Amino acid sequence: MTTTVPAAPSTASTASELGTLLAQHPVGWWLAGVLALVLLGATALAGLRALRHHTGPPLNRFFPAQAPTLMLVAMAASACVLVLAGATMADLAESGRTQGPWGVLDDTIAAGLRAQADTAVLQVFATLTHLGDTWVLAALALVVAAALWWQQHRLLAMGWLVAMAGNGALTKVLKNLFERVRPEHTHGLAEASGYSFPSGHSSASMVAYAMLAYLATRLLPRGWHLPAAMVAGALIFTTGWSRVVLQVHYASDVLAGWLLGGTWMVCTVLIMESVSRWRSPALATAAAQRP
Repeated sequence: MTTTVPAAPSTASTASELGTLLAQHPVGWWLAGVLALVLLGATALAGLRALRHHTGPPLNRFFPAQAPTLMLVAMAASACVLVLAGATMADLAESGRTQGPWGVLDDTIAAGLRAQADTAVLQVFATLTHLGDTWVLAALALVVAAALWWQQHRLLAMGWLVAMAGNGALTKVLKNLFERVRPEHTHGLAEASGYSFPSGHSSASMVAYAMLAYLATRLLPRGWHLPAAMVAGALIFTTGWSRVVLQVHYASDVLAGWLLGGTWMVCTVLIMESVSRWRSPALATAAAQRP
């Protein structure tokens, strides 16, 4: 990393202290992060239920003609969210490139882990990181899509594939745009090639596991919804944190990956929910007109 624009002394000191603390206790911070993402998953589920409550049957019953408008609003909102996420990721990348607060934090964590990470800990995370491997998630994408299509859930199958494939394409474009070099990793337990920002493992696992939780809310009994959201949160954080502990990504790479994957997944879900609301009145009308 270059050091052309150093961070303010107090900010740099705080970032350095935080980075040192994170590097000293990778397992403890992993457990804390898993708990935080589990709670975030539960919160996201509550938000989805609120969205469905306010745009579900009451809207379709009293304002059925507004369903197409709802879809257009969802698409516009999705575009705005993507733009905001892009601006945030650009700020993260610039901070890392110019030794801003994120750059200091990134370097401190990476250097601390190189110096003191236990081999046994690295081996555990080298196994856990496969949760975000391309071949694992590609196989998952195909199996889930085939199962949904077989069960006549065609819209869900297409939405799932769009979410997975679209995230992969966006990640590749952004990696080539920012061209950040990966941190040095010499332990030999994990290999990674290509550019570093944003983390592909982090963005892909965010989309895959969060989308699976979403599909659970569409297809499974209500009692399964909360466990699915909580498990998704745990898997997402585990995959991302493993990339930092293994030193194949900077912390800001992982944060940007989560931001990218989460934003893309939310946009996909908004549009899928809107299409579902749009189709429901039309299907009901068609059924009523059948002889």
